[in-house]
Amino acid sequence: MKTSYLKSSIILLSVFLSLGFVLTGCKKETPTPKEPAAIAAPTQEQIAKEKEFLSAPDVATCQLEKTTISKLDLPQNQIGYLVNRIKWQSRENLKQAQIILANRTYKILLGLRPEREFYLYDIETKIKPDWPGSWNLHSYHKIDDKFYEFMLIDQGTKIAARPYKGPLGIIKVGKGSRELEKVEFSGSLKQEDYIAVPVGAIKEHWPDAVTECAIPVGEYTPYAINVTYDNLDISISDNYYTNAQGQSRQEKQTVYGISIREDQTYVLDFSNKPVIVFDEPGENMTSFKRGKEIKFATVLIDPKLDVMIRRLYDTSVKVDKEYKDAEGKVVQTVKEDKSLDPNVVIARADGEVVAKGVMPFG
Repeated sequence: MKTSYLKSSIILLSVFLSLGFVLTGCKKETPTPKEPAAIAAPTQEQIAKEKEFLSAPDVATCQLEKTTISKLDLPQNQIGYLVNRIKWQSRENLKQAQIILANRTYKILLGLRPEREFYLYDIETKIKPDWPGSWNLHSYHKIDDKFYEFMLIDQGTKIAARPYKGPLGIIKVGKGSRELEKVEFSGSLKQEDYIAVPVGAIKEHWPDAVTECAIPVGEYTPYAINVTYDNLDISISDNYYTNAQGQSRQEKQTVYGISIREDQTYVLDFSNKPVIVFDEPGENMTSFKRGKEIKFATVLIDPKLDVMIRRLYDTSVKVDKEYKDAEGKVVQTVKEDKSLDPNVVIARADGEVVAKGVMPFG
């Protein structure tokens, strides 16, 4: 990041905030004996979707078998999220299967909610995708350079997978009018129902940074995206707080403003002027009792895409970050990139400073 641009960015952000305040085979596993739960008969629509999905010449199917957390033969550090989620809800049971995709064997784990408890583990490479949305069965899962689709079939007793054969479009991170040398991004985007797609090739757990990426066509919003502009590191997501029109998270609808079209390129270049909105206090809060503590919370967003700027870091500068124990004693000090969280001042109409400090992004 050019020094002058970085400095001007910090100044502008500070000013803004000041104003705002004044997927062909399977291996079965031994199931845990359980009485089968009653399963509702599939609808005609479900039957049609399943038939269409299984019509693909390269579809792979596999039987799901019941198991428990204590019988899993995978390293605990590779399945932390799924296991922890099930434990939090005082559950022990889940389903598992092994399936061959792209000539490699994968382990699949599935909880009660496929849209939030799906796990895909590459036994050979030990890669476990962990990008936002990778836990959704219905997301577009990337293996090597192909996207795969998954579907529960035979009333949820089997799982099927096939390579995605639909149209693709390009999403690219652009420079806009800025003088930049390094421009790249990684992460994931999401559609309705939290159906996500990774941006970049999967490297270990997270997508590797790229300048552009082909993804299935559709309407998206950022799930969690990291953008690098020279020395400036930016993190963005959809804005789940108040939007630029003053609508709260309960009132507004998610804006899927990133339109990916077949053989076309969508450029994400942050050319829309950002705005700052108040999430707290709400617009209906116009008066307060004396002595009442007032919480101020603002969000820096792209008003057109309703995208939230979650973090800004200067990677050229390292600062000490202290980690303390429960008693406040420093137990570790590490070097981290310098955060560009703005300094905020709250003042009365006559200029008297009421409070000031750092307000983190996101």
